[in-house]
Amino acid sequence: MKKRYLFFKGLIDTLDLYTDEFVSIYTQHGHECLVLDAAHIDEELVRLRAFLLEPVTAVISFNNIGMHLELSDGKNLWDRYAVPFYNILMDHPFHYKEALEQAPEQMVLLCMDENHVEYVNRFFPNIKKAVFFPHAGIQLDFPYLPIQERKIDVLYAGGLSRYAAEGLIPDLGRIVDFDAFSLVKNALEKLIQEPDHTTELVIEHCLQDMNFEFNNKRLGEIVAQLRFVDAFAVSFYREQMVRVLVESGIMVTVFGTGWDRCEWEHPNLIYGGEIPPRKILELMQQSKIVLNTMTWFKRGAHDRIFNGMLAGAAVVSDTSAYLKEHFTSGQELELFSLKDMGGLVETVKRLLANPLEAQRIADLGYQAAYKKHRWQHRLYDVHLLDMWFDKDREDVDNGCEIQADTYL
Repeated sequence: MKKRYLFFKGLIDTLDLYTDEFVSIYTQHGHECLVLDAAHIDEELVRLRAFLLEPVTAVISFNNIGMHLELSDGKNLWDRYAVPFYNILMDHPFHYKEALEQAPEQMVLLCMDENHVEYVNRFFPNIKKAVFFPHAGIQLDFPYLPIQERKIDVLYAGGLSRYAAEGLIPDLGRIVDFDAFSLVKNALEKLIQEPDHTTELVIEHCLQDMNFEFNNKRLGEIVAQLRFVDAFAVSFYREQMVRVLVESGIMVTVFGTGWDRCEWEHPNLIYGGEIPPRKILELMQQSKIVLNTMTWFKRGAHDRIFNGMLAGAAVVSDTSAYLKEHFTSGQELELFSLKDMGGLVETVKRLLANPLEAQRIADLGYQAAYKKHRWQHRLYDVHLLDMWFDKDREDVDNGCEIQADTYL
């Protein structure tokens, strides 16, 4: 039976790349897809209303885009028409506290880390359904080169998030019920010393060490206020990882924001600036090693891993519970600990010096990703359509106008 899906794009290039992949998958299966331009949502409302004249199977969106569309009577659009809204969060839920607290009843939250599901269940009691939805990869339509013929030794595609996170830092002096300066200092030290811990756990422990009494509501507020420490920890290890490699004589090509603002330089560091995400996929096919670090996802993955595998590169990544469960280090990829940068250097040097070994890992990684870790596997493995809410569709022709999303 043909199904009808609604998507949004036009705000973030990476999310548009995923959306295009999803639309391609559903279209190939004979389903109808409408893609709306979220950057010009007011101009798209006529097409949206026309699409809603018939039942819609689901909206599939990222990071709350389109979630808060309302009718002029104040009713959420998706609740009124009983349309399941599958909201895929590419980041930690603490980045979207206000938006998630006002989520429609029809929303299902898809989280990229199992810890995020637990966080939502604890701090967002209004959300009825949150499920684990791990990252996956995209394969381009042409064969990849053998490792020995590739021109890029090591590729890392990811920015230094501490520069972007500077805009998230609140006025710590205005937090009066505990010493926020001391907490931030202690939290950053703990995250760097114990990188296996989540940011929310470390902040909670720091508050307990200060004998500060709190409930879940207050703790959720504090974690959201101080979430910038997460980006600082991520950025610290990204920068350290690349720096130790280049200072060990390894050529590393990086893309993303922030690398041009580093306080150090090295001739082995090649900065390519910011480029479209699809171009990154093409460059992965020219890379011997694709390097990955998590965005502090301790029970999840990252699309860099699966994209690198599908590009035929040997993937080297810091570890997580999810990766340990699904892969074996030294087989489909190489895993390292953030606390052992020396081990990372040894691994990368060994792979570059032994292209046959790198090719073996790349081949096994490709086979694993092709069989189980493309987006088509995620869309059908998660059984999205089993998550319908029991709610009747209200009359579309009720005379109410659709209001633009305040969270676009």
